[in-house]
Order: sequence, then structure tokens, then C-alpha cells
Amino acid sequence: MRFTDKNIRVCVDQSIYSSKQGKKEKYQNYIESQKTIIKSFHSAWSPYQQNFNTSINTWNSPEAVANAYSRFVSNVADNTVTYLRTTNNIIFSNMDTMKSVMQQAKDSSKQIFNQNVNVAKTIEQNTRDVAQAAQDANTRFNTSVNNSGSGSSSNTSGTTSSTTTYTSAA
Repeated sequence: MRFTDKNIRVCVDQSIYSSKQGKKEKYQNYIESQKTIIKSFHSAWSPYQQNFNTSINTWNSPEAVANAYSRFVSNVADNTVTYLRTTNNIIFSNMDTMKSVMQQAKDSSKQIFNQNVNVAKTIEQNTRDVAQAAQDANTRFNTSVNNSGSGSSSNTSGTTSSTTTYTSAA
């Protein structure tokens, strides 16, 4: 795929669209989770309220208070474990994603550096060739000037030049 303005615009547009869709999905998931939590609190509160009303009516029953408290503590512990498990899953999946992103960046930069080295080698070789051609031209000129003054004429115009281009094997 060639990197043209049109292709880049399409990629940017797709990224923006995906980002908007992702945000919309997150917001919808958040709203749904809040609705579920509210319903859960309502349904969970009802037994506690009944137990509270029962315990208010029967202050002499520490068993009802102990049961309500143990259920509350159990629910808090379960929610904490679920929260930590979800957080760990998110962290580890992001770490895996970052590993692949970093590897891709490393590979890309290596290719760019290799290309830069090859360009530098090509420039070096071309500079040598140009310097040699200039030196040969200067020698020919000096020879022709010296020969024209002495009356003899010799032609030494056989100059060769080569250009080497280095390519990346990546």
C-alpha cells in the first residue's frame, strides 16, 4: 500500500471513526453497568432492609445482625476480587499490546537506519567518483595546455566513472 495523501486521509478517518465508536461503546457499557449496579443495589438492599426491620423488631436477636453483616462482608470481598481480576486482565492485555507495538517500532527504525546508512554510502561513492572525474578533467586540461605550448598534440581523454548504489537487504 502506497502512502499517498488519500490513503493517509482514509486511515485517519478510519481511526477517528473507530475512536468515536469505541468511546460510544464505552459510554454505553458504562451506562448499562450503572443501570445493572442500581438494580443490583435495589434487589440486594431489600433483604438487608427486611433483616434490619426484623432486627429492629427483635433487638434481642444478634443472630440476624451477624448474618446481615457476614453477607455484606462477603459481597464486598467478592466485588474486590472481581475488580482486581478485571484490572489485572486489562493491564496484562495492554502490556502484550505494547510489546508488539515496541517490536514494530524497533523493526521500522532498524529499516530506516539501514536505509540511511545505504544513502550515506551511495553519497560517499558518488562524491569520490565526482572528485576523480574532476581530477581527471583537470589532468587532461593541464596536459592539453602543456602539449599545445610544445607543439605536440596527444589525446588522453579516456576517463571512466562508476556509481555504486547500495540497497537494503531488509
